[in-house]
Amino acid sequence: MVRILDLATKKISDVPGSKGLFSPRWSPDGRYLVAMPDNEEGLVLFDFATEEWTELARKNAGWPNWSKDGQYVYFLGWPDDPSIMRVRIRDRKLERVADLKNFRQTGYWGSWLGLAPDDSTLLLRDTGTQEVYALDWEAP
Repeated sequence: MVRILDLATKKISDVPGSKGLFSPRWSPDGRYLVAMPDNEEGLVLFDFATEEWTELARKNAGWPNWSKDGQYVYFLGWPDDPSIMRVRIRDRKLERVADLKNFRQTGYWGSWLGLAPDDSTLLLRDTGTQEVYALDWEAP
């Protein structure tokens, strides 16, 4: 359930039809809300003007982010097809921004995607090794 807290009135209201949704992100202009179903299979969009939910993308998704102009939602596509994806709000056009097949991410749950102020993508990357060491250390 997606809920909204009005800081002025301290009242909480439910977004209609949002049961089973999580990770909501408000559009920059405040008209839309994007969220993910609890199975993470896609993105849905709530239009506050019409009070209706519509499907935005049908693909495993994570870490949705609005572009600063509000025209796109960027997200991580995974696990079978690791990529940075974006969907245009106007016509629901889905585009692959970058292929992440050889990008060492920090793990299944450690992945993260963000956008910088200029809409360039930010990712967490695993630069560690797979080697395990044992260390005996004596403190002075």
